[in-house]
Amino acid sequence: MASTTTFALDVAQRSLLEKGFFVLDDSLAGERISEMEERGFPYFTEYGLDFCKQFAFDERIRSILEASFEKCSLGHWLRYEDFPGHVECFRRGGPKAGRRVLMVHLWAKGSRVAYYVGSHLHDMATSRGRRSLYEIPLSELDRVGSEPEHKEFPDGGFVILDARLGFEIKQGYAITFLFAANEVLANWAKIILPHSEALEEKVSDMEKESTKIGLNFTFKASPGGGTTMKTETLVPMHIAES
Repeated sequence: MASTTTFALDVAQRSLLEKGFFVLDDSLAGERISEMEERGFPYFTEYGLDFCKQFAFDERIRSILEASFEKCSLGHWLRYEDFPGHVECFRRGGPKAGRRVLMVHLWAKGSRVAYYVGSHLHDMATSRGRRSLYEIPLSELDRVGSEPEHKEFPDGGFVILDARLGFEIKQGYAITFLFAANEVLANWAKIILPHSEALEEKVSDMEKESTKIGLNFTFKASPGGGTTMKTETLVPMHIAES
């Protein structure tokens, strides 16, 4: 088992380095996303945190994150819907920016996306898009010779990618987790969860998954007036519907 895990990690790391993304096999992803949608995307619940733990802290994701960062934390939890005709990325700057943020795309059934191979390795001109992402002109992608690799997920899918990579969501949507090196998170706000002993217990269990991957959640004030804090800093659990 150890040799298989090591080989898989080596393959994933090489793909992330060279192509900018790696597709993970997961036959349950589409069904779980459909269930999440049917429930109305209840992120701030016990069910939502169980969902987060299953995918954001998947054993393969953990191994890639632990191999990529000295310390990192879950920074954003978003839902990106389709935006055909627009190539987007979360970070820009190419080699100068470095690989400091990794994204996990959980694709709903029937989704289609184009990942622009190697685009994470180039510093390109960008503009601010409509949903807090950078948009990359096709002329820039042509200039650096980045070609799209088209992926279809009739049954849903599971992908980890460099946050500098350009992608175009042609159809469907992706529930997205972003993990960032702790120095990147220094100026980000905290994720705020409702006060709940059950949720606090869930967070405590998730924190035990890895000594190198943080959550940095904070809870709303308790009925007694106090605020429960978990670990350090992080961004709000922002849900992008556009």
